Amino acid sequence: MRFLIIILLLFISSFGLAQSKSNVDTTIVRDVDVVPQFRGGQPAWQSFLQKTIDIRNAIEDMDSTQYVDFGLRQTAILEFTVCEDGEVCEIDILNESKISPAFAEEAIRVMKRSPKWKPAMKNNKAVRTRFRQPITAILDQF
Repeated sequence: MRFLIIILLLFISSFGLAQSKSNVDTTIVRDVDVVPQFRGGQPAWQSFLQKTIDIRNAIEDMDSTQYVDFGLRQTAILEFTVCEDGEVCEIDILNESKISPAFAEEAIRVMKRSPKWKPAMKNNKAVRTRFRQPITAILDQF
């Protein structure tokens, strides 16, 4: 009988946790008054990229066929969610078939390391929204 009560209590508590997680507002607001922005603007974004991106593996992984298919200059067009607290999540590459797999992997890695952004605003309230940001690199063996 005790065993059954313990199992029932575990079930009820885990059900409550699952319900509380599903109450999180995951609505994406597309029509915002102020778009999200990397803290410090474009100069800070460029600095972050220069310090964080490491294209050596992408260069080493590219063979002559990939240079023909993707070119030396590649731009990953990233789309991601900026949450109300500025956290970056749900990162996608929109043009993954047009860039080398190694560069796509590096672009995702860099975005996952991004510090918090200034969130989008709607009616003076921070909201979740999707944002597009390109990352361009010259994959040249020097």
